[in-house]
Amino acid sequence: MEMRAFPGDRPYRVTRKGEVKKTSWPGGTTSQLFILPGDADLGKRDFTFRVSTASVDVERSTFTPFEGFDRIIMTIDNDLALSHDGGEEVTLKKFEPHLFDGGAETRSRGKVRDFNCIMDRKTCRGEITAMTLARGSVLYPRKGNYEAGLELEIIYCATGRLTFRYGGTEERLDQGDVLAIDHGLMDSRYRLSNEQDQPCDLVVTLIRSVPPVQVARQAPHEP
Repeated sequence: MEMRAFPGDRPYRVTRKGEVKKTSWPGGTTSQLFILPGDADLGKRDFTFRVSTASVDVERSTFTPFEGFDRIIMTIDNDLALSHDGGEEVTLKKFEPHLFDGGAETRSRGKVRDFNCIMDRKTCRGEITAMTLARGSVLYPRKGNYEAGLELEIIYCATGRLTFRYGGTEERLDQGDVLAIDHGLMDSRYRLSNEQDQPCDLVVTLIRSVPPVQVARQAPHEP
């Protein structure tokens, strides 16, 4: 699958908190941090994956279904209880990821801010990890098999402030800012560090494309 995350050969993109697209849903509001392709329409379901934060402002809500998609959700403040297709309720603690079928009837209980990743299961796989960088800590480039296809890392600054350095470039990431890195184009020169007095909480999403499956077919038997 041939995909590029950014125009041209740019290896990364920074999106500021004030630049994210915000929309309403029946239970609150959602902020779109990243979507691929960039001009995809959430309502048309024509995207490969989407990363967002959302507020759940009502005690009980029903999630919008996404048939054919997998979802990962993580609460970034309070506890959140979920049930799928009428099954047993699962309670998520802060920064605990939960993977589920986007097409399932999903009900929630609890008012939270959460982090979401929705993925077309035919084209990509993903994972979400939360981490805390103490003062003076440095996050170094990850290692992966980038020749296998697209590999994107979406880093969301949940609290605090980060310093991003790449070559001769330096940028600050404040709370709510997003750094997206295309590991197929980015080399090992970048660094993320916490140079503030307070710890910094990050939510890191890793997305990998799924290579097409090659099916070996037998030749028909001669009569």
